[in-house]
Amino acid sequence: MELCHPMRANYTSELSPGTDFMTGIMDSFMVQSRETLGNMPHAMLRQGDWFNVSTGDDERDENPTNEGWFDKSKKIARKFMYEPRANFVSATTEADHDWVSMGNPVLSVEENIDRNGLLYKAWHPKDCVWMMDGDGQIDHVQRVMMMTARNICKRWPKTAHSDIHKCAEKEPNRAFKVRHILMPVDDIYGDDKAKRRQYAKKPFISLYVDCVHNEILGESGLTVFNYIVPRWRTLSNIPIGFSPATINCLPDGRMLQQLAAILLESGEKAIDPPMIAKDNLFRDGYRSYAGGLTMADLDDDQHLQDVFAVVEHKGQLAFGLEMKQDVRQLISEAFLLNKLMLPTAHEMTAFETQARLDEFRRAALPFFGPIESEYHLKLLDVTFEMLLANQAFPEMPDELKGTDVTFKFEGPLNTLEGRQQVAAFNESIQIIAAGAQFNPKLPQRYDLDKMTDDAVRGTGAAPDWFVDEEVMKKLAEENAQADGLAKAAELLNAGGVTATNVGQGAQAMQQAGLIPGGGAQ
Repeated sequence: MELCHPMRANYTSELSPGTDFMTGIMDSFMVQSRETLGNMPHAMLRQGDWFNVSTGDDERDENPTNEGWFDKSKKIARKFMYEPRANFVSATTEADHDWVSMGNPVLSVEENIDRNGLLYKAWHPKDCVWMMDGDGQIDHVQRVMMMTARNICKRWPKTAHSDIHKCAEKEPNRAFKVRHILMPVDDIYGDDKAKRRQYAKKPFISLYVDCVHNEILGESGLTVFNYIVPRWRTLSNIPIGFSPATINCLPDGRMLQQLAAILLESGEKAIDPPMIAKDNLFRDGYRSYAGGLTMADLDDDQHLQDVFAVVEHKGQLAFGLEMKQDVRQLISEAFLLNKLMLPTAHEMTAFETQARLDEFRRAALPFFGPIESEYHLKLLDVTFEMLLANQAFPEMPDELKGTDVTFKFEGPLNTLEGRQQVAAFNESIQIIAAGAQFNPKLPQRYDLDKMTDDAVRGTGAAPDWFVDEEVMKKLAEENAQADGLAKAAELLNAGGVTATNVGQGAQAMQQAGLIPGGGAQ
């Protein structure tokens, strides 16, 4: 951590930015590389409407009524997330850099102190421990924190120890160690029938423990496990994740610091070379600064060059710089800095552009894929469940009740998929049009309405651009009625338009089913 994220390198000691901070780092390239990659998730995955709510069932999701509810719910969730007091951007930015440097951030989603919104927090992994269930999912988290006596008494005025109340009056800023435990109710009250009935609809229990006085400050049930512990890469049976970017370039980072130290010393020797002089030659020491005057005791037959010499440095600085550049290239590749840039389509054919986009997708997927599945999906799921439990969304359509809700993301990789649908639609239409010249019935083999809808969605069109299903039915009925009137007029014209031929026109309408029998009298 000292090499790539010095501000987080306080696992075994307290962080104290002062005169000795980062003195062991001679080259900041690894720190800058981590900073660049750590800014990528927010810059490329969380711009604009970067997520959509869905059930994962395309047929159900594309129902205009359901799609409208999804769109409204997304806007409500986004409003709560990006409300200034929610701290979403700050918490996720901190977690992004933990993801890149350690591969294992820790976040929580809570109600704010006024209970009218959400609050996102990022925690240092050194303060947290967790356990996994039989399916490999984290369902038990414990976190230690230091809280002031003032804040403890304000949050738990009835259960706080008397010593803490005294400190709140005389030393309000004195800190006490508090542990937060979030775990399944069955793990602690599995045999207690009364407690299980109490938390029947709340599968998780939240405990705050005063570690100094060994007392429980607060206990409550939760419907949602509100800790998110995403892991970039894991190994079997190990609950802690790791960052392949940092692990892979750790030897290169150490070598880079050694090379930087050697080159720094060599550069100093080349600019300010060491000197050798006869003992007691100079009266008051050698003044090597600009304008310095040095008095030397020389014998009558002595020359200064005979008793004083400058040691010329003949090190291979160019070779050292080449080695340093090579190590920097390896670090850049480890942090994917040469791969996560969208290609420009300037002076490229459509085929070349598509090939470059496919290449970018293959290179970016190992980084962006785990973020969406391990990080964003879990974060949004907790957010949605908490808002749903607090009835923040409008009434859910009957078709969606009882279904699981998931999320679709609108990032660079998904945009490429949508553009591929648009390109496939354009090519398909051209092929169908060409085939229809030889077989006029050929277009009937394809669902052109669905093809068009999918292509429009692929462009990133807003869901409210699509007409609601009930409106579509009404329009279909109106169109059918208009077609019927047009057909009636045509039949009347065919049956006769003069007064002497009205009976024949009515008979033609009866045969067409537009009026009941005996309707013309």
